[in-house]
Amino acid sequence: MSDKCIRSVPAAAMAGYQDLSDFERGVIISAREMGHSISEVEMKFEFSRTTISRVYREYRTRILKRDRRTILPHIAADFNDGASTSVSVRTVQRTVINMGSRSRSSTRAPLLIARHKALLLSCARQHYHWTADDWKHVTWSDESRFQLYRTDARVRVWRRHH
Repeated sequence: MSDKCIRSVPAAAMAGYQDLSDFERGVIISAREMGHSISEVEMKFEFSRTTISRVYREYRTRILKRDRRTILPHIAADFNDGASTSVSVRTVQRTVINMGSRSRSSTRAPLLIARHKALLLSCARQHYHWTADDWKHVTWSDESRFQLYRTDARVRVWRRHH
């Protein structure tokens, strides 16, 4: 074994490590969004290239988490807006999948509001005394719609894969 000791260096003492305030993060993100390159931001504000890349990358990954209903072309447009290089929709799709999300069809369930709940309760109270034979004469309908040839263009949402 070697007699040399390995010293632990605190994170703050590491070269290039910076604990940024929200304002400094905003400066980096704004500069990159305005189309400035990493080198330009580095020279102007004296942050390390790694810090600039990390802050901007973290900001970009929040786009999906912010709105799960965002569609891939909009995500790609957000990435390409003000960036020096552009990415395709397919690249965005692969990245989102690698981040652990999957595209799922959203459910279209109507939400019950307080008025709906009150109406259901009053209906239940009105028909409380009905027998099973009385309920046999009721026609139930869920008013479903079916399409044979076209899709209904249901919105896709991104969900974390379990």
